[in-house]
Amino acid sequence: MHRDLKVGYEIMAFEGYMVVLFGTVMVVQQFIMYLMYVRIRQLLTEINSIEGKMKITDNELDCLIQKVEEFKRSSL
Repeated sequence: MHRDLKVGYEIMAFEGYMVVLFGTVMVVQQFIMYLMYVRIRQLLTEINSIEGKMKITDNELDCLIQKVEEFKRSSL
């Protein structure tokens, strides 16, 4: 009878350790997700700041294409 109780306590202790382990893993995962979220926000901010510098109008694009074509013709 005492042996059955001892085995029962060992199983309960094992389950307790597993709960603590899984809880710790979940906390670590949440922290990693938070770090990823912060990094994504930083990258989005950087993209938005770069995007303003990269905007080009249709007229500017047409002019650039013409100059490239002229350069190609003059080089050959």
